[in-house]
Formats: sequence, C-alpha cells, structure tokens
Amino acid sequence: MDGRKPGIIGINDIPLKYKFLLIYLLCVLLPIVTINLFFYQRNSEDIKIREQDNLRKSIERASGELLGMIDESVALSRSIGSDDSLYEVLDRTYDSPSDYYEVYNGLLRDRLTRYMSENIVEARIYTGNPTIQTGANYYVMDHSADEDSWIKPLQQSNGNIIVAAYYESAGFSPGKRISVISKMNTYTSFSKYPKYLRIDLNVDKINHILDRELDSLQLRLMDGRNRVVAVSSGLQSPDLSNREELLIQEPVASSDYTIEHTLGDVSYAKGWKLTGIADTRRIDKLLEDAHRSIIWLAVISTVLPSLLIFIIFRSYHYRVKKLSRHMQKVRNEKFELIDIKEGRDEIGGLIHTFNVMTGKITTLINDVYKLEIRQKSMELEQVRTELSMLQSQMNPHFLFNTLNALLIVCMKKGYCEVTEIISNLSLLMRQLLRSADGLVTLEEELQFTTMYLQIEKFRFGDQFDYHFEIDPESLSMKIPRMSIQPLVENACKHGLQLRKGNRRIHVTSKVSDRALEIKVIDNGVGMDERKLQQLMDRVRNDQDMEGHVGIRNVYRRLELFYHEHVRFLISSNPDNGTEAGFHIPLSKLEPVKE
Repeated sequence: MDGRKPGIIGINDIPLKYKFLLIYLLCVLLPIVTINLFFYQRNSEDIKIREQDNLRKSIERASGELLGMIDESVALSRSIGSDDSLYEVLDRTYDSPSDYYEVYNGLLRDRLTRYMSENIVEARIYTGNPTIQTGANYYVMDHSADEDSWIKPLQQSNGNIIVAAYYESAGFSPGKRISVISKMNTYTSFSKYPKYLRIDLNVDKINHILDRELDSLQLRLMDGRNRVVAVSSGLQSPDLSNREELLIQEPVASSDYTIEHTLGDVSYAKGWKLTGIADTRRIDKLLEDAHRSIIWLAVISTVLPSLLIFIIFRSYHYRVKKLSRHMQKVRNEKFELIDIKEGRDEIGGLIHTFNVMTGKITTLINDVYKLEIRQKSMELEQVRTELSMLQSQMNPHFLFNTLNALLIVCMKKGYCEVTEIISNLSLLMRQLLRSADGLVTLEEELQFTTMYLQIEKFRFGDQFDYHFEIDPESLSMKIPRMSIQPLVENACKHGLQLRKGNRRIHVTSKVSDRALEIKVIDNGVGMDERKLQQLMDRVRNDQDMEGHVGIRNVYRRLELFYHEHVRFLISSNPDNGTEAGFHIPLSKLEPVKE
C-alpha cells in the first residue's frame, strides 16, 4: 500500500501548466473581476445613498418651513379665537348698517390686518349674522360654492381647525388658496350665529420654498386627499380654470430617487405631505463615470499581471519540466546532469542541488546506511547498560524485612506511636515500589496521602493538623498515581516548616458540572507574586526546580495523561499560605470499573 498522502481532490495529478492556468484564473483573473464588480457596485450604492440623503435633507428642510407657516397661522387662529370682545361684536344684532359701521370703526377696523406677515396674506371671519356688512375682513355667509369648498371639509372633520386647499373664483383676486380654517366656538354664550375664521397662507411663499430645492429635486405639495396643491417650477401646474378638476394630479411613480415626507403628525395637517423627484441626469453621469473608471481599472489590472505571469511562467515551467524529466531518470537509476543555464532563483538552486546530488547520491546512501546501523547499536548498548544498572541495584526487600523487625520490637516495647509510623512508612514504600498502570482511584490516592500526613503529624506533633473535605462522588474517579501526595509534601516542606505553631493542611475534592477539582491548601509562609511566577515558569519549562521537584512531577504526569485539557493552578500570598491544585475535565476521567 502506498504510504503517500493523496492530494486534495487529485490536485497532484494535474499537469503543471494546467495548475498555473488554474492559479491564474482563480487567484488572479477571478479576484480582479470580482473586486472590480464589487467596487463598482459599492461605489454605485454609495452614490445612490449620498443622493438619497441629499433628497431627504432637502425635503425635510422644505417640509419644516411649510409646517412653520402652518403653525404660525394656527397660533394666530387660536389667538383670534380667544378674543371674547370679538365674539360679542359679531354675535350682536344691529338695527341698521350705520349701527354696525359705528361699532366697526370703534372695534373691528384693522383688528385682523395687524396680524398680516410674509407668511399670511389675509385673515377673514365669516358669520351667519345678517345684520353686519360684508367687507374689510368680515363677511356674511352666503352658502355659495366658494364658501362650500372650504367650509364643508371643516364641517366633515372631527376637529375645530384644519388646513384646506381650494379654488376661489369670487373677489378681486380669484385663484388657488391654501388656508387654515377654524370654528369660532370658544364662548358658548356668543353662539347665536355660526362663525368661522379663515387665514390664507402666502401661496407665492409656498412656491418659493418649493423652488428653492430645485437644485436637488422637484417637489409636490399634496393635501390630505392626495391632491397636488403646489409644485416646483418645471412641473405641470394644476388646471385652475375648472373647479371640478382643480388640484387633481396623477400619483407620483415610486423609484429609488423619489422620496415622500409628511408635514407632521398634528391633526390639522393630517395627510399633508411633500413628494420629491430627483433629477437623475447628474446621478446617471456620476454612475457612468464610475463605470468607465472601473472598466479601465479592470483592463489595466488584468492585462499587466497577465503579461508578467506569462513571462514568469515560461521561465519556471521550462526548467521545472527539465528537472522533472531528470528526476524520472534518477528513479530508473540513471544519474545524469541537467545541462541548462541554472539561474539564480529557487528553481536554479534546485537544479544546482540536483546536479550535486546526482554525483554523490550513491556515497550518501552508503554513509546514511552505516550511520543508521551505528546509531542503532549505540541505542541497544545504552538499553543494556541501563538494564544492567537496574539489575545491580539493591533489592529493596531487605528494607521491608528491616522495617518489619523494627515494627515487632516497637510493638513488644509498647512504642505505639513509633509502631504506627513504621507501619505507615512500610506501606508508603510498598506503594511506591508497586508497579501499576499509572491510574488509581481518588480514594486510594487519599489513603496514600493520609499515611504521609500521619508521618508529618508525628513529626510536628500538636503544632500540625490536617483536614479532608471530599466529595463522595469523586472517590471512584481515577487519577494519576502520586498526584496529591507531592503537593502535600511540598506544602509541608516549603510552606509549614518555616511557620511556628498552628500548621494546617486542607485537602478538598469537588465534582463540578464540567471537572474534578482538587485543592491542597496550607497556612504557611506563602510567597510573593514574583516568586510564584518564577515557580510556574520553571514548572512549565522543565527548569531546575530548587526543591520543588514534586510539583513539577505532578504537572508532567497530568500533562502526560490529559495534555492541554488539564488546568494546573497555584496561588499564594505572603504570610497567608498557598493553594495548589488541578482541574481535570469529567469527559477525560476514567471511572473505576465495578
């Protein structure tokens, strides 16, 4: 069976020239075309977004000014509508025209004209009182068609004030009107006759506001019934000669360059809006310029790299093909030199190296073969030496026999404490020398650690104590042998030995949702952050541990069994003790088999 790894989708079987063609198409031509298309699309979108933003700003500016005119008229309407003296005069019945004119000259003359401004051309009050005289801003209602065109929308609405657009044929200046119309019904004690207030907006000012935005878009002002009431210059104005067809306009077609904006959410301007249509000639020119630039950029970025790649490909392909043929000859044990100009690039270096290799390859194979035989012999000799040294070591059984003898003597003499210590020491040595697969249950490891702690208890006496806090669920889980005792030994040696009195060791195990957590906590002298960092660096880098060999052995064993999945932790504070431990994922633990 061939041990070579297969190429990705058989790519190693594709001839070199086709590989170069694929590289050119997929890595040069396709990215260039894709990038240019993306750039063109992005540029076009940016142009459209910028123009749409300009449209929005223009229409919001015009809408704000128009709403300001309407709000000014509404404020005036409410001010006039709250004048009770005006109600009293208009609701009074006059015996003769002279009586009315006397009151008019005293109270009504110039009462409304003083409110005129550039936004308001006229304010009128219409009343059903037949005893007043029509004229000079005060009119008796005659229920004519002109009056119906603006009174009926107010009567049909639910409010007391509306904005209405209509055509007025009577008077000195007939034509289109846009007015704020309100009912004068504030004071019920003066309601003998109906009264209406009409404030006419300056239509020329409205047209001027619409025309001011002609640089960016053409505007149409539409009322609540979706009728066009005013347009920018250049658009077809409504036919003002026929009242039935007044203000009727076909709806504006929707497009990317058409925008609509309501005048506001106030009840009296409900449904009024501005629609704007952009002049697309400037946008089309910007898009055309962008398209032309992208085409030229695509041509230049395609032709020049293609020409350069072709020249490089020819030089590369010819020499690689030559090298390939001679390597095929070497496969057939024909060692011939490549007789071409090598060049100074990597391919030339390969050809030069190939020529050197073909001259020395037989000698090299022989040298490598001899070296390999010699190396294997050295390794075998080293294994034999180590085995011999192990065999020559002292048989440890005499130590057990000696300890057993001491144990018997102590028991006969009644040395109970010494007896227990010797027994624990014997068990410790037997545990250390026992061969195993490297994994024990946590319960066994804790028993082993307990024997060691009993020896330390004998050493320190009443000045030392230890405590276990073990999760019962963790006892059956298997961990590497000698994972806890070296941490305890390190705590006793480096943490508690320098402390005077009240020495404590606390060993805990906890099974969390994801891991088994083991901790060894002492109340020793601790260490500062710099010393702790040096210790962790030495543990991870396998440097000289200066007495902390047990910690390094625990770290290496955990790393050997669980690789990067285990977390080895040490934290310490001067005079507050040290906490050492590790977290092993539950998925990596091997439970004991029943």
